[in-house]
Amino acid sequence: GAMTANEAMISTHARNFPGRNGSPEAKMYLASALSVAAAAVAGSIADPRQYL
Repeated sequence: GAMTANEAMISTHARNFPGRNGSPEAKMYLASALSVAAAAVAGSIADPRQYL
């Protein structure tokens, strides 16, 4: 769904300009696929090296 002002998202897509996925106040982070996978496993932004 659309992001609200108080949500954060980590993604691999390069189109992360304000308002692209909902509220312009949402926090959006651009990362590598490995970093996004680590965040999905951890439930928060995490260092992927611990999963290698």
